[in-house]
Amino acid sequence: MDLMQQFVGEHFARLDSLAPTFTGTEHSITTWSTRFLEQPAVLVQSEDTPNKGALGAAEIDLICSAFAYAAEKHWPVVLYLNSSGARLNEGDGIQASFRKLLNTALAFRSEGHRIVVLMGKNVFGGASLLAMSGHTRIYSEATRVSMTGPRVMEGQPANQSHDIRAIIAAENRARNDAFGVWAESLDDVKEHVHHALSHADSVPAGAELVTASKLPFVSSRVKVDQSNINCTGTQPPQINDLLALILAAAKWNRSDKLVITCEWPCHSLDAADENAYQSYWLFAVSETIYRKQKNGCQITCHFAKDVSGGLYIALAAAATEVTAASGVGVQALPYGIVDQIVTSATAQKKEIELIELEIIDRIEGPQQ
Repeated sequence: MDLMQQFVGEHFARLDSLAPTFTGTEHSITTWSTRFLEQPAVLVQSEDTPNKGALGAAEIDLICSAFAYAAEKHWPVVLYLNSSGARLNEGDGIQASFRKLLNTALAFRSEGHRIVVLMGKNVFGGASLLAMSGHTRIYSEATRVSMTGPRVMEGQPANQSHDIRAIIAAENRARNDAFGVWAESLDDVKEHVHHALSHADSVPAGAELVTASKLPFVSSRVKVDQSNINCTGTQPPQINDLLALILAAAKWNRSDKLVITCEWPCHSLDAADENAYQSYWLFAVSETIYRKQKNGCQITCHFAKDVSGGLYIALAAAATEVTAASGVGVQALPYGIVDQIVTSATAQKKEIELIELEIIDRIEGPQQ
């Protein structure tokens, strides 16, 4: 039992299950109305399951319902996450589910509600993006976080000289997280949770995080014209590309409409980008776009090429509308890592599936 799991078991008084019909079934998430000290809260809790806490459509629906209940009650949400990420055997639809999940978390934050995240042993993939929605993340020594699973990272030839375990370890993550705090004991966790639920600290915007990070943010692959931000090139974005996109979106003032055209295929698998905490910056991209559109800018995210992974989720979750060129595919893991999950025989059928699953909203432009 990791520190966060123990803390949840000992310090949250569960009042009612928010999904009583799921009691006794093997879902990787349970949701509860709870009380921490004198503070009512909604608890979203990872459960130990054989699939390492993987999140499927049913679990994501539970989490979204928990956010809705918390918003109605004006209660904070506490997430205890110990998850390997998406349940890939559910196919393409899991991408639509994660799009909905991150959008729900972004909306909850934008309405002024609080999210506190207790980082369990493993927080990978889409679960790591959800974790980044927290106003506070509490790490313990056992925590590991990565946008891509460590086995996939270690299998990349370019990463052979890097210590992936050190990169995804809690110490490195907390050091690179402006909203991260460290806990070595149950008392530490209790203090951090109490502070997080008692103080409505302001949250810096993405552009402020970029300048405070002192990371390089100049990129020739993010190009701005009168109506578009173009993410160009067929290689995954490095951290400087993501930071340049954050700044370009935050500064956009040319009109109340913006098209972000993306040629990038997926989030990066390079150890150097993971070392800079890729999940953290992908969420910052997402929230920057979301803030802009909530302030009245209609933002279309257009995928000009095949796309996958956390890059798709971050962009699609935040935009007003998501479009794709004819023939574009979307899958859960970066292309080249697994066989294409979109297995339709024709582009026409593929497009119908993507729209019906709500992975994209419409097809636009010539076939790629």
